[in-house]
Amino acid sequence: MQAAVISAEWAPRPEYPLSEEERRTRTARVGSSVWKHPQVAVQELPDPVCGPEDAVVRVAAAGLCGSDLHFFETDADGYMHYPGLARFPSVPGHEVAGEVAAVGERVKGLRPGDLVCLDDMVCCGACGACRRGFPNQCEELEDVGFTMNGGCAELLRVPARNLWSINSLQARYGAKDKVLEAGAVIEPFTVAYNALFECAGRIKPGAFAAVYGAGAIGLAAVQLLRAAGAAQIVVFEHHAQRRELALRFGAHHAFPANGGGNGGQPARAVLRELTGTGGADVQVEAAGAFGHTMPEMEAAAAIGGQIVIIGRDRNRAAVQLEHLQVKKATIVAAMGNTGHGTYPNVIRMIAAGLLDPTPMITHRFALREFAGALAQAQTRQGGKVLVKIS
Repeated sequence: MQAAVISAEWAPRPEYPLSEEERRTRTARVGSSVWKHPQVAVQELPDPVCGPEDAVVRVAAAGLCGSDLHFFETDADGYMHYPGLARFPSVPGHEVAGEVAAVGERVKGLRPGDLVCLDDMVCCGACGACRRGFPNQCEELEDVGFTMNGGCAELLRVPARNLWSINSLQARYGAKDKVLEAGAVIEPFTVAYNALFECAGRIKPGAFAAVYGAGAIGLAAVQLLRAAGAAQIVVFEHHAQRRELALRFGAHHAFPANGGGNGGQPARAVLRELTGTGGADVQVEAAGAFGHTMPEMEAAAAIGGQIVIIGRDRNRAAVQLEHLQVKKATIVAAMGNTGHGTYPNVIRMIAAGLLDPTPMITHRFALREFAGALAQAQTRQGGKVLVKIS
């Protein structure tokens, strides 16, 4: 099969305390402290063989996300920017949809021909975190597209439990190709759903909301907040095309980031003016730019407000906790998208017409054009870039 394969140099930074598990598995817990000089090439790999509890998917489409871009963006020393779990060589692609080609002998509930999307987090189910109901914090996590081969390939093998049927979307979108494109961009919605309703969990209809960053996860957060009854949603985003997308996705206002709103006012002033109160009840960090966003969110938090961190940033963030203490405001750190009914709930919302991920897709490339897809995504212009496989 054809696949895009990332390779990189294993070179732990001198100051990074490499664990014995990292040495043994060659899996970095903090990729930006271990992997350098990343490269990618489309090449031939053996077709995957289906195990008894696995499924093999004929991939239709895979989305490129900010995490994928951070694999290839490096600092002055050549280390990748991605700060999370990573092992190479591997095939990228964790936003994936396709058609089941084969299932293992022990698999129930899936059959060849089913249209499916991927839950990329392969949890062990046996560690302390999993047993306590925290699958996103699995201590033995394997992550499709990060530590095991992902969906930027013609075929993908994963545990069958990590696939969710999207056959129900055929009544909504009709054409199979449209269903599969929608399926390939479900994953950002599950990330935002997990953050807003599982991790934060105090969002109420009528809330004033702000979203920082209008990439895929920021746009998903906008639609989910709208579906949850937010009275006002304000987006701060650097790129004009993404601000336009945010308005299409249901934002009431979209302003340039870093002091571009209402005559150059910072976000805190914009939010105080638009809400007519002390600020925003819920603020979503989906930009991964803590140095810019945290001071504004801290200042703009309403009494009892929640700051929900989804973006990833390898840099530390300074926070004056006194400002949050006096407001009884909270910072909620969110990661992942698995468990807690997240995938089926998002799929149900799409089938019911409450969500529609498809308008975020603005560019499509063939697998052989992976370098071009990556270059387009790195501009941060427009919406989601899809790699179309079949």
